[in-house]
Amino acid sequence: MGRSIPSFREKLGESLKSIEGGLIPLLSVERRKAYERVSRVWVEEYTAMSCYSNPHLLTTMLLVAVLDLQAQILQLEERLRRLEADKGDGCGALPARV
Repeated sequence: MGRSIPSFREKLGESLKSIEGGLIPLLSVERRKAYERVSRVWVEEYTAMSCYSNPHLLTTMLLVAVLDLQAQILQLEERLRRLEADKGDGCGALPARV
């Protein structure tokens, strides 16, 4: 019998489960929200990622950096919305995130 090699999709699913079970509970609320958005992007970009491979350590480092940057973006967007609401004119307001 030959060995069964999991597909990239299966590996991605396993990685997401592992991240969600191990890393995400340890992060701040802001970074957990950032993870939700980033994980959607990973699923959307599954085909592109299936053609590229990284060492595990680099992957983890990049993951944390990406989550941190996404959290900062979300915080800045919220601050900008509050500032625009305080201004009261609504000109140039950011659209609501989907």
